[in-house]
Amino acid sequence: MSLRILHLEDSAEDCELIRRLLVEDGLECELKRHDTHSGFVQELEKREYDLIFADCALPQFSGHDALQLSRKVAPEVPFIFVSGTMGEETAIESLRDGATDYVLKQRLSRLVPAVRRALAEAAEKKKNKEMEQHLRQAQRLEAVGMLAGGVAHDFNNILTIIKGHVSLLPAESANPPRVKEISATIDFAAQRGADLVKQLLAFARKSDGSFTSANVNRQVQEIVKMLREAFPRNISFKMELDEQLPEILADPGQLERVVINLATNARDAMPDGGKITFSTRRVQGNQVPFVTSAERDHPHLCLSVTDTGTGMDEETRQHIFEPFFTTKPKGKGTGLGMPVVYGLMQSHNGVVDIWSEKGKGTSVSLYFPMPESSVPVPAKGSVEQAKSVEGSETVLIVDDEADVRYFMEIILQMHGYHVIAVPNAEEALEILKIRGHGVHLIFSDLGLPKMNGFGLSTLVKRLYPQIRIILASGYLDVAIKTRMVELAIDGFMSKPYETPTLLSTVRSVLDKK
Repeated sequence: MSLRILHLEDSAEDCELIRRLLVEDGLECELKRHDTHSGFVQELEKREYDLIFADCALPQFSGHDALQLSRKVAPEVPFIFVSGTMGEETAIESLRDGATDYVLKQRLSRLVPAVRRALAEAAEKKKNKEMEQHLRQAQRLEAVGMLAGGVAHDFNNILTIIKGHVSLLPAESANPPRVKEISATIDFAAQRGADLVKQLLAFARKSDGSFTSANVNRQVQEIVKMLREAFPRNISFKMELDEQLPEILADPGQLERVVINLATNARDAMPDGGKITFSTRRVQGNQVPFVTSAERDHPHLCLSVTDTGTGMDEETRQHIFEPFFTTKPKGKGTGLGMPVVYGLMQSHNGVVDIWSEKGKGTSVSLYFPMPESSVPVPAKGSVEQAKSVEGSETVLIVDDEADVRYFMEIILQMHGYHVIAVPNAEEALEILKIRGHGVHLIFSDLGLPKMNGFGLSTLVKRLYPQIRIILASGYLDVAIKTRMVELAIDGFMSKPYETPTLLSTVRSVLDKK
């Protein structure tokens, strides 16, 4: 196979001499010569090359500029300077900047060995990169398998509780207090399932929070006040909070969940009691671990949760962010705690770092980038809570799950609404053709078969602009939120539905001016 070589050289004779040297040594090659910036760039972008040769000094273009350009466009292609004017200092600088080698034209005997060595190193790097990609793929598959197993275990437990208690209802139908007790257990189990889904979405970063200006110190103080009441008396709390810190852009609900998660882990690591310290401080970007080069000059707020518990060895610490990995006894936790913390910090463009030593405790530090402006950012699309949930308007429900349609139909009818329920967007549009001006609200699932909720909303907004629309989904990410704003959707409901929130949202959207 012939080598493809791009040669930056203003002498056609020198280019041909180099080609002959390579061929005579058994290296079949095709040299493409250019001596201008535009020609070199066009050729580099047009096709793939195995090698790049460059003279150091040309009348219109320097070899060093060509090196910088090639490292951006084709960083994996070996770059060898072949020049008659290259001092030792310049040669060392070029190697530091990414050149593979340099050969003086007065010593072309070094050229073939340099080329063979460069090609061998490039082949080895390519092989290592492929092996690394295979390893990462294997690790991802292992993580997915672990995640699937953990989810299956937890959900099967939840389903067992629900199905078991549902089977008790017929036998207890004549005992209202017992029916109420069983219903409460089913509701609690269903909420456990909903919470697990939220954790999974946070871990996968598929949930979009409501970001606003948040006072971290104030939030930590509120959380500690709550933890003092809930945690055992043999656990003490200490706060070391920098009072000069500005507010940051964050989701207060997610931030609270992260801090409580870390505090719970700290409590479990201190079965005989101990101390949990919450501290905040301002740090420069260059002090933040794993930070990108773009963030090195950017100040961060650091929130640390430190305990005096059992600590972890290095092997345990290496696995701490894996889904469903846990050091807790069976039944004492899902193992999603730290992966969720990691996912939520990613959604805040932050960094999480852990220090731990066996027998000396653990410290988890969360680094949040500080905003340039601390002006509060209001949450968009929020709906005010309605004072009354009763109504008499006509609501068109669109959902492909029959049991969901039935539940919503019964609930809304119980509160005075006229309800029409259909399984897809096509039937909804047929209903609107007949009585479109009599429908006041469409409550549609986003994930419908064939035409989805966005497609339905687009047509309704154009044909029946007076009809209000509420969309529902299992999660709300940035893309969905952006599309809802573009379509001027009136409201959003997150699944699974809480009946009071469902009724309040319907009433609020209908009452909007």
